[in-house]
This record gives sequence, C-alpha cells and structure tokens, in this order.
Amino acid sequence: MQVKSIDHISYAVTDIDKTIEAWSKLYGIGPWTYRENGGADVKGRSWKIRMAFAYVGPIEIELVQCVEGRIFQSKFLDKWGEGVHHLGFYVDDVDAETARLTGEGAKLLIHDPGKFAYLDAGGEGGAIFELMRKR
Repeated sequence: MQVKSIDHISYAVTDIDKTIEAWSKLYGIGPWTYRENGGADVKGRSWKIRMAFAYVGPIEIELVQCVEGRIFQSKFLDKWGEGVHHLGFYVDDVDAETARLTGEGAKLLIHDPGKFAYLDAGGEGGAIFELMRKR
C-alpha cells in the first residue's frame, strides 16, 4: 500500500463542545458539522456517540465523544486520555488492502467489509490506521 494522502485525523475527546469552542477560538477551525450515531454492540450493549467534522485544507478533522456505553475510542481514552486516535486513508478496495496488510502483520481491530477497517500497525510508533472506501 502506498499512502498518498492523509484524508482525516480522528481525535477522541471527552467534551466535544469544549473542544470545538477552544479549537475554533484558538486556531480558527470551522465551520463544524455534527452527527450522532448509536446502536448495540455484538453483546447487545447500547452505545451512542457525538461526532463533529471540520476541514483544514483537504484534511477532515473528526472529533468523537462517547455519550453512552463504551466504544472503540473508550479504551483509548482510558489508557491515554484525549488525543489523536487514528489517521484515515481512502483506498480503492478496503477488503483487499485489509487482507494484504493483515497478511503482512498488521492487527485487524474492526472491519465493516466493503466500507472501512481499523488496523494497528504494531511495532515502533504504534498507530491505528483507518482504511476507508472512497466516496
């Protein structure tokens, strides 16, 4: 895989409104759009999140706040606190790239076939990468 661009940077936050207020005032980031999502995990536990999105040039900034239950970012917040959770990249074929990368040693964290996958590259500079279907 040859990364050609970073398409979004996702931040796990505990208070999306305070983060937006500070980032808008300090750095002029905005305008922001909002979305909520929710459901139940594989064990039937409910979850709900708030998300906010803004662009800085061609890069989308994504803020994620858990408001009910536990989500992927919850473990990150418990261990590290607020901050960069993952970098997102658009790819032509999410499933093929996921198979190739896991075959080379990346750890698959979450996969919604045909749509997105979160992978942990492991090793030095450990980071989570999201592969996303091109819009």
